[in-house]
Amino acid sequence: MMKEEDIIRKKCGAGNPFRVPEGYFEHFTSDLMARLPEKAEGPASATPLRRPRRTLAAWYAAAAVLCGAMFLGGYHLRHNRAPQAAPMAQSLSATEAEDAYMDDVLDYAMVSNHEIALYLTDAY
Repeated sequence: MMKEEDIIRKKCGAGNPFRVPEGYFEHFTSDLMARLPEKAEGPASATPLRRPRRTLAAWYAAAAVLCGAMFLGGYHLRHNRAPQAAPMAQSLSATEAEDAYMDDVLDYAMVSNHEIALYLTDAY
């Protein structure tokens, strides 16, 4: 990287290639102010007042959108929720409950009886 910079400095030099006329910055602000148009005095130049009706309407629109999103979200949660599994009967013994749980796990993992037999016989 330094070699490239050294090559460029040898070819172009280290001086500043940009030139500014003498006294440019001393008279810059006065020249700029002279070029600006005059500011008109009176009610036309005053800042316009905000219209409260438009602001209030924007708040009403935002509230309506928020309410609509809440109602649609509630409808979606109520009607599109996956059906809950029925709770197990309290009369099951511990081993029966374990077997029922294992059946649910195997069904969820899509493990067939044939695959279980292969695992148990080490023929897999």
